[in-house]
Amino acid sequence: MKTLKNQRFFVPRKFIKFSAAAQLYSQIFIYVLTIILISFILAYGYNAVQNFKNRAEQVSCLKFKNDLVNAIESISSDFGSVKRKELQLCASYIQACFVETFESPNLPSNVNPFIKGELLSNTGNNVFLIDGGAPESFHVGKISVEPDVLCIKSTNSKISLRLEGKGNHVLLDKWE
Repeated sequence: MKTLKNQRFFVPRKFIKFSAAAQLYSQIFIYVLTIILISFILAYGYNAVQNFKNRAEQVSCLKFKNDLVNAIESISSDFGSVKRKELQLCASYIQACFVETFESPNLPSNVNPFIKGELLSNTGNNVFLIDGGAPESFHVGKISVEPDVLCIKSTNSKISLRLEGKGNHVLLDKWE
């Protein structure tokens, strides 16, 4: 006696009924699934690009700070030496302000309120990046500027500084 368990049967196509409505619903389901998948991919890609841009901005700001600190440290002990330093400013900032820290600064009346607040709260910060989003400040060492608050607007996101070593501090000015 033969068992039917392992045998395959051929069923002619005319006995199988295909429902046109079932095919239509399956195609709609595939289209909806495709749209959902593509929207997730686009949303993920957009977030990845935004995160990349934010990190690039952070790296740009850190590079500006490190380059400025290194330039000031390298020239501060060389009395009388003058150096031109061109720095790439962070993309979102258009102005860098430097405040006298070698001696007590006399604040002019028209100084930026953020700078005034930072100086009055004795944070020790002497470089301020303003005019673009949230202001940022940090300390770069002993600097002397004339006037006591020197603001330099960037040109093509770059500023050019004149650094003069004074032995124990740096005289900082705009390179002209």
